[in-house]
Amino acid sequence: MAVTFGAICNGITATFEADADLELARVESYDEITEGIQPGDCPLLQVYPEDGTIDETGRTDRTTFGGGVRQKMLRVNCDFYARQRSHIGEGIGESVDLIDKIIDVLEGQNRKPYFGVSGIQAWSATWNRVQFDYGGAKYPGTRFVLTIWVF
Repeated sequence: MAVTFGAICNGITATFEADADLELARVESYDEITEGIQPGDCPLLQVYPEDGTIDETGRTDRTTFGGGVRQKMLRVNCDFYARQRSHIGEGIGESVDLIDKIIDVLEGQNRKPYFGVSGIQAWSATWNRVQFDYGGAKYPGTRFVLTIWVF
């Protein structure tokens, strides 16, 4: 693979970290994720690979004249923790405010190199509101799942 999982996660992390409108207290890439969340760490973003698929035949709808391009589809989780739960309405409110800002950052990735990483050919995103349980504490937040295509 021309581009590594580490480079993809670090590029996504750097993209979110560089956006001042997000006002994140901490941003952690896959190799920086801590065992616990300390007071003052939220809002927190953690970026890590989840799973992927490899086109084993190289015969996709994007090949011409039987040239065969092996595609790889990688999923990367971007977990946003609003704050430790104390009042559910306030925590979800902060999550919703952050969703808009995160979508703005993602919509800014409209030309290559996406997330500053050469080799990413396309991407898409989905999101879900989540009640994270981290170290025995509850955190309202959002999980964005980025699907990345590399070929």
